[in-house]
Amino acid sequence: MKPTEKSAAIRRAFAIFAGTEMPCTRYITASLPAGDYLRSYCDARRIEEYCRACGNYGRIWGCPPFDTDPLERLAGYGHIRIIGAVVTLDAKERHRPADVSEAAAAAYAIVEDARRPMDARLLEAEKRHHGSRALFAGSCLLCGRGGCLRTEGKPCRYPDRARTSLEACGFDVARTAKELLGLPLRWSEGPVLPPYFTLVGGLFTKEKTEESEWTHA
Repeated sequence: MKPTEKSAAIRRAFAIFAGTEMPCTRYITASLPAGDYLRSYCDARRIEEYCRACGNYGRIWGCPPFDTDPLERLAGYGHIRIIGAVVTLDAKERHRPADVSEAAAAAYAIVEDARRPMDARLLEAEKRHHGSRALFAGSCLLCGRGGCLRTEGKPCRYPDRARTSLEACGFDVARTAKELLGLPLRWSEGPVLPPYFTLVGGLFTKEKTEESEWTHA
C-alpha cells in the first residue's frame, strides 16, 4: 500500500469507529531476570530476517540495521518488566471493517491509538527508575509515517524520546507474549479483526519493579 493510500485507509478506519470510543486497553506484565530473558528469548539473526521484510528496515532510526549491537546497551541490567497492552474487541467491533483493506487500516489505527499512551508510560517509568531502559512495542511513531530523517542521513529529531523495540533488538515477541504473558498474538482473518491485539514492550532495570505500576492506572 502506498503512503497516500495508507493514510486514506487509516482515516477510513477511524471513521469506522466514529461516534464510539476506541477499544479499551488493559495492561498485563511479567518480570524475570534480564539475563534469563536474553538467553531464552533473544534470537537476533532470525528476528532480523523478519525486520528485513518490513518497509521500515533501514529507514527509521529505531529499526535495524544498527551501527552498534543494541544488546550492548542492555548489559548490566538485573531485571526486565515485560509489559503487554491488550486491546480487546467485541463482536460488533471485530466485524466493522467492510473488506481486507479496511481491516488492515483499522488494525493499524487501533494499535497506534494504544501505542501512544503506552510509550508515554514507559518513558515515565524510565524517569522513576534511574538508569533504566525502555523498549517500545513496535516501530517509532514520533515523526509519523515516512517522516524519519534517517533516509536523509540526518540524526534523530527526538533522541530523548525515541526508543527502539524489543523485536528490533532481536527478541522473539511472539514467544514472549505467549509464554510470559499467556496471550498468543492474534491476527485478522480476512476483513474480521482479531478478538484482541497485544502490544509488547519492556523496561530493563537494575532492581525488580512492581506490577502495580502498570495494573493500576
